[in-house]
Amino acid sequence: MVRPIGQGATGTVWQGEERSTGEPVAVKLLHESLLRQPRLVTRFVQERTILLMLRHRHVVRVRDLFSVGETLGLVMDLVDGGSLRDHLNRHGTVPPAEAVRLAGQVASALAEAHELGIIHRDLKPDNILLSTEGGKPETRLTDFGIARILNLPSMTTPNAVVGTPHYMAPEAFHGTTPSAATDVYALGVLLYELVTGHPPYRSDSIPELMRLHAEGSPERRPGIPDPLWRIVTSCLSGKPRLRPSAAELVADLRKLSADLGDVPALPRPSSPVAESLPGQIPAPRRHAPRNDAPRNRWIRPGATAAVVAGTMLASGIATTAWHLGRSGDQARTVIVAPSAPQASLPASTRRTAAPPQNRQNTRPAKARKAARGVALPTPRPTSDVRATPRAVTRAVSRSPVPEGRPYGPWQCSQNFVFDLATRTPLGPRHCHSLGRDVQFQASLTAPAGGRGRIEVRLQDAATGRTVAGPTTCDGLSFTRESFTKQCGPAGARPSRGRSYAVVMSYRYEREGRTATNTTRGRPFTW
Repeated sequence: MVRPIGQGATGTVWQGEERSTGEPVAVKLLHESLLRQPRLVTRFVQERTILLMLRHRHVVRVRDLFSVGETLGLVMDLVDGGSLRDHLNRHGTVPPAEAVRLAGQVASALAEAHELGIIHRDLKPDNILLSTEGGKPETRLTDFGIARILNLPSMTTPNAVVGTPHYMAPEAFHGTTPSAATDVYALGVLLYELVTGHPPYRSDSIPELMRLHAEGSPERRPGIPDPLWRIVTSCLSGKPRLRPSAAELVADLRKLSADLGDVPALPRPSSPVAESLPGQIPAPRRHAPRNDAPRNRWIRPGATAAVVAGTMLASGIATTAWHLGRSGDQARTVIVAPSAPQASLPASTRRTAAPPQNRQNTRPAKARKAARGVALPTPRPTSDVRATPRAVTRAVSRSPVPEGRPYGPWQCSQNFVFDLATRTPLGPRHCHSLGRDVQFQASLTAPAGGRGRIEVRLQDAATGRTVAGPTTCDGLSFTRESFTKQCGPAGARPSRGRSYAVVMSYRYEREGRTATNTTRGRPFTW
């Protein structure tokens, strides 16, 4: 193990070295926090199984899977040319002939995978690495972590939506079983992005993006050759059966690449994809090169320690100054007697806090002197109060750290549903938080201009019995400023040791059409 070179959702990628040959390799380590989750461990091992089956020049080759203690690692070829996303960020657009050549290599890798019954399900520029051979970039397809072997049980939750929304086929938005046509659709999006510099549909709104994919009307920028546009539109067909297969694309793209040699690249797009708003689908983001070392983290540990020490010193100075500013020109010394209440202590042992400036002149002179730290004679205790000999002197200041939360973070599951009867894209979301009891809530993301109703309840996952709720929110209005409406939170204290799930029923009306449904979040144990 040499140094970390990348970070993913399920693991960290390191640059490693093969001891016997000294050859550099990439090592993907599963995050320790995920090792106790059987589904994710199974998916991680499945990634190795899938890649061992694929022996293709445009797929990252897996060399080994190892386990040391509680660590799982996957050893792969090291591809040092960055990703296709990095290439796009540098150049903006790619000449049509080069775009077709790269897309043809990806199609060749997909054709091999589809022949083995494997669907990638998350094809995008970030998951395509580049190596340089003969002076030209060559693609290497990676990240089959969410791929599915069609003859094995799915590793994902039934009806779950998996993928990146800008590259997802219309049928994928409502959780249908993925097919080879799903990957072909994503390849069409990829080819469009290589030529134009952005995906065909660029909305930042979940419902709007789903609607655009469903309607299937990508904008044709001037300068796109007719044969290339025909291939793009055939891949982006709304009906999976009308899309070509990956194997058919290989031959078509190879022939087309030779015919487009003199066509120049389109100019870089003038308006990049807007940053997404909170709670909405993120636009394709620019990432640091996948194989670059994280800067200032592993190269100079001494400098990091100096920065940390300097930060602590500055924090200490700022904190001291804050206290001095609140108590006049000297720090406060407080005598505390732990065995007696503060009200029973003599005046000299009570806490003397600095008063607000606008009230300082109204206090007795003796109190003002005490606040400034001036020594005062200690009064003799009265008959009903005795000074304790165990009194200790310590500096007391109010802690800036707030009281700990009684609940853990919200755990949410997001679904995407496309209602075929009303042609309406919807995004139901279920959330729960555990603490002294169970808090639960739900929200719905829908197109602007409609009205809706949400009903949320807590159910026993095994029996389906409602244990709390329902909580109902009616008359919800969806606007361009507020695509998402929330219902809750509500609280419940069900029996412990059982599994529960948040269930929501919703109704959405727009332009005389009504969509109704009931969805259920992921079960959790209380």
